Amino acid sequence: MWKQLQMGIRAFMLIASRVWTCLCFMLKKQARAIIQHQSVKYELYPLSPLSRHRLSIVKRKTLVLDLDETLIHSHHDGVIRQTVRPGTPPDFVLKVVIDRHPVRFFVHKRPHVDFFLDIVSQWYELVVFTASMEIYGAAVADKLDNGRGILRRRFYRQHCTPDLGSYTKDLSAICNDLSSVFILDNSPGAYRAYPDNAIPIKSWFSDPYDVALLNLLPVLDALRFTADVRSVLSRNLHLHRLCRIKNDTPYVHPLCKIQRNDSSATDLTAQFNDKQQIAQQNEITFENIVTQVQEYETDNSNGSKVNNRVSQRSCN
Repeated sequence: MWKQLQMGIRAFMLIASRVWTCLCFMLKKQARAIIQHQSVKYELYPLSPLSRHRLSIVKRKTLVLDLDETLIHSHHDGVIRQTVRPGTPPDFVLKVVIDRHPVRFFVHKRPHVDFFLDIVSQWYELVVFTASMEIYGAAVADKLDNGRGILRRRFYRQHCTPDLGSYTKDLSAICNDLSSVFILDNSPGAYRAYPDNAIPIKSWFSDPYDVALLNLLPVLDALRFTADVRSVLSRNLHLHRLCRIKNDTPYVHPLCKIQRNDSSATDLTAQFNDKQQIAQQNEITFENIVTQVQEYETDNSNGSKVNNRVSQRSCN
């Protein structure tokens, strides 16, 4: 009887310890998730007299902002494979007419984008530069501005430069002084001509716990005191390579799938065909060089055989 009681107590203690271990693991996991996705709080404090003097002797800078996958993410009702979890309500819906066809876009705002725009608009002159069509980009910018007048300057697809199937953005068209302008964009190809004037950011699609915009506030707060933004941003070129790898996804924005009748596509095809012809010429040249080397080696081998025969006959 006593032995059975001891065995029962041991079994109960073993089961209780395992249940306690499981509960502790679940609680710790939940706590780590809460800490990981906790919002970053950035308090604004009055500037000291020295900081105000420093800020007064440097030029007010321009921050260029991309839209899609940087500040927002959108999809239209014709997309079969959506990147947003089904059932997630959009922040707003846009109804635009493209090529005489009405299209509805369901737009999701990146977490903390409104707070981000409120803060950085006090530090910089904000400019929207998107590779999307103007009829869509203007409507998105109006929603983000929300009557505050902080996104007045805007550039669209017609202001971009086609380059091998993508669009690059010319920052010199926004500001001649490149020491006081920089861009925030998720696509490294958009600023490949200005790597020293760019801050990369991870593409955003649907993560509700994303804090990338908040994490940039300390950097942007300090960058406004510099005389030349390139003196700081040129040290982060390795981040562009990392961002290119992370953002290398097969996703194509809906507006990029719409056929265009502009001449840029023809020019782009011509440039691609020219590069193909150059590549073919290089291959032909390389084959000719290989053939000449093989013939030279064959001649040398034949010559060496003749010399060996002559030497053998002279010895005999």
